[in-house]
Amino acid sequence: MVTTTVKSGEARTRFRDLLDQVLAGKGDVMIERNGKNVAVMIPAADYEQIRGKLDTIRAVREAAATYAVKRGQARINTEDSTATIPLDMYTKLVAEREARFEVIDRIRENAPDLPEEEIEEIVAEAVRKVRAENAPSGS
Repeated sequence: MVTTTVKSGEARTRFRDLLDQVLAGKGDVMIERNGKNVAVMIPAADYEQIRGKLDTIRAVREAAATYAVKRGQARINTEDSTATIPLDMYTKLVAEREARFEVIDRIRENAPDLPEEEIEEIVAEAVRKVRAENAPSGS
């Protein structure tokens, strides 16, 4: 897929054409201002996918930093509010988190397409059933 790079003024002028290009799957659009890439036009589905991964990365970084600080393995940089941990620890945490999300994704893929209310009722019924089975008997 081709990425078209345009200056911000040109992007403003050609917005509709550039949007049509992205929607038609003909390529992404990189918007440049003062010689620096500042924004990208991509399909919304791609954005959602990237956003999910970005949220995962941010959460892993936060969890890793907290863990490392508690264990004394992190270097804290108060100037830019970061903590540095060993790469192997970070890699392990990312792999563990990704594995959990793979399970969630498999469950979502195999789940029937039901309204949220119906799913909530099914879950509530399953919880009631398990609680009834695990309740102490009155005998």
